[in-house]
Amino acid sequence: MTDHQMKKLRTLGKRYARATAMAHTEALNALAMELGFVHWKALTDAAKEDWYPSDEDLARAEEFVRQAGAKTDVNAPHGDTSYIDEPAPEEGELSGHQYRIGAYLGDVVVSGKGWDLRIPEAPFKAPIVEIDERYAETSPIKDPNFLAQLLDIAKERSTRIRAQMAVDWPRRSTKADLDGVARHPLRGGEASTWYCHSCDGQITGPQVAMNYWHCPNCGTHPLNIHAEPFDDQFPGEPVLTPDTALRESLEVRIVEPKLTLHLNEAAVSTLIRCALLEDASSVNERLAAMRAEISLIDGEEVWITFDETLWPKDKEPTAALAVATKLGLEVEQDLSLFAEPFAWPDIGCMMSDTAEFTETLMKAYEEHGVIKR
Repeated sequence: MTDHQMKKLRTLGKRYARATAMAHTEALNALAMELGFVHWKALTDAAKEDWYPSDEDLARAEEFVRQAGAKTDVNAPHGDTSYIDEPAPEEGELSGHQYRIGAYLGDVVVSGKGWDLRIPEAPFKAPIVEIDERYAETSPIKDPNFLAQLLDIAKERSTRIRAQMAVDWPRRSTKADLDGVARHPLRGGEASTWYCHSCDGQITGPQVAMNYWHCPNCGTHPLNIHAEPFDDQFPGEPVLTPDTALRESLEVRIVEPKLTLHLNEAAVSTLIRCALLEDASSVNERLAAMRAEISLIDGEEVWITFDETLWPKDKEPTAALAVATKLGLEVEQDLSLFAEPFAWPDIGCMMSDTAEFTETLMKAYEEHGVIKR
C-alpha cells in the first residue's frame, strides 16, 4: 500500500514538473512542501519509517497538481489523455458584475459590459484593459479592488494555458538543459542561442524556454524565433529578461465601441457612390458614377460633381438622393468638364454592356489610334 501511494506521489511530481516547466527535483520539493515537509528528501525519509500518504494527503496533492494544469489520474495512459484540456469559455460573476472568460490564440480574454481584459500569451507582455468610452466613468473595472481580483482570475487561466502548452511541447522546449540548449517547440532544432527575426535580439536557450518562445524584448510569437540570425553580419544584441515589476505592468485604454459607424467623408462618399452606380443605366453613367467628385460639407451637405460629358444633365440620381436622406444630409449637384477617360465619349451612352463597350472602343482605337499594353 505504501509503495503504491508513494509511486502515485512520484507520478504526480513528474506531471507537476512538466506542467510548470520546472526541474523534476524542484517539482518534487514543491509537492512535499504542499504536504507539510521541508523538501522531498524529508518526505521520503518519513516514508522509510512509519509514515505514508493518507487518502487526504493524496487528494491534496492531486488538487495541487490539477491547479497547475496536469491531469491527476495516474492510471490514465501517458499521451493525449495524460493532461486536462483547456476549459471552454465560461460565465462568471464578480462583485455583482457578470463576465465571460475564454482564450483566443493563447491569450486569456475576460469580457464584461463595456470592458475587456486581455492577458497576452507571452509571459512578459503587460495585461491590457480596454474600456468602452460610453462606460468610461461607470465601468466597474476602474475600481482597483475589482480589477485586482479580475487579474487574479485571468492569470490563473493563463497559467493553465501555459501548462497545457508545456505538456504538449517537448520537455526540452520549456526546460533548457545544463548547457542552455533548448528545442524549438514548433519547427524543431536545438541551440543554446536563438535569434528574434522581429527585433534582431539574441536570446539564450533558458530565456526563450522560460518565456514560452516569445521574445523577451519585443514579445513576438515563436515562429519569429530562429536558430540563425536574420543577418549573419549583424546578429543583434543580447536580450535582457524583464524584471517582475515590468512584467506585471498594466495598460488601460479608453476605446470607441467596437461597432462604430463613422459618418465621415470617406464613409458617406462610399455609400453615395454605390447608390450612383445603382442610378446608372449605361456605361457612360457608370463611368460618371465612379469618377464623380463627392464631398461632405460641414457634416450636413453632400456635394456631387459629375463629368458633364458622361452624366446626362437632366438625370436625377434617385438612389443617391434616397441614401442622403437616410443619412440626414442635403444634396447639391454640379456638372464640370473632366479629363476624358476615353476618346469618343458618345459610344458609352449608347450601350449598357461593358464587354460590348470595350470591344467597340478597342476597334475604334485600332482604326484611328493606338493601343498600348
